[in-house]
Amino acid sequence: MSNKRILGITIFGIMLIGAAIGVLLLTSYLGRDSAAIELPETPVMAERPGGPVPDELTRIEVNRETVQAVIYNLSRPQVYSRDVVIESFWDGGQAVFTIGVNTYYGNTSLFISPPVGPHRRIIVTGAHLYIWYEGDAAPFVGIPSPQGDGVRTADEWNMLLTFENIMNLNGNDIIDAGITEHLGEICLFVVYNSAELGNTRRYYVSVDLGLVISAEVHDFEGRLIYKMTAGEASIGLVRHGAFTLPDGTEVID
Repeated sequence: MSNKRILGITIFGIMLIGAAIGVLLLTSYLGRDSAAIELPETPVMAERPGGPVPDELTRIEVNRETVQAVIYNLSRPQVYSRDVVIESFWDGGQAVFTIGVNTYYGNTSLFISPPVGPHRRIIVTGAHLYIWYEGDAAPFVGIPSPQGDGVRTADEWNMLLTFENIMNLNGNDIIDAGITEHLGEICLFVVYNSAELGNTRRYYVSVDLGLVISAEVHDFEGRLIYKMTAGEASIGLVRHGAFTLPDGTEVID
């Protein structure tokens, strides 16, 4: 890959981050102790965005004070694939990106389809970062961010808002939280203000999957500037060729 192409990738990455209005770089989980969360016998209903939790479900009460502890006990599946749609909005414009996400034991592969231009591929393993455009004979090879594993480093590249972001919040910034049904999933939801970035963020985290399935960012005037919507996840499966470089090399066993 030429230096010009590598520079283009770098500029494009900066533009994506800007378009997503400064999506926070993800960091490791907070290093704190947390006891296992026990579910009570009595279901707790939530009249929240997305509708109520079905009567037959037994869930703990989730609120501003408890939501981080509950999320701390969730874990993402080690092997899965899904498609994610990222939408960025600004005055007079909109950009839509479709991202095929494949995760395999801490390694992540991304198929990125932008609104214009060639498709891009990104693979992040524990030791290497690979980036190339569709049709390239060889990828750019770099080193992943030292701040997280391959999954979280990949999240940075594809503008995903994940529950690790919530774990690093000051609890005083959370303005609403609970449990609800959203996109056919029982979800924890969290709404918080980001004074640093000047916006309000809403997350829906699937209780069963441990994945953010939907997220929105609004500016402080209430205008939608970012939206993430995930498709159904295939647990235990990744796309054929997801971890194959242009020359046919497999980067994971």
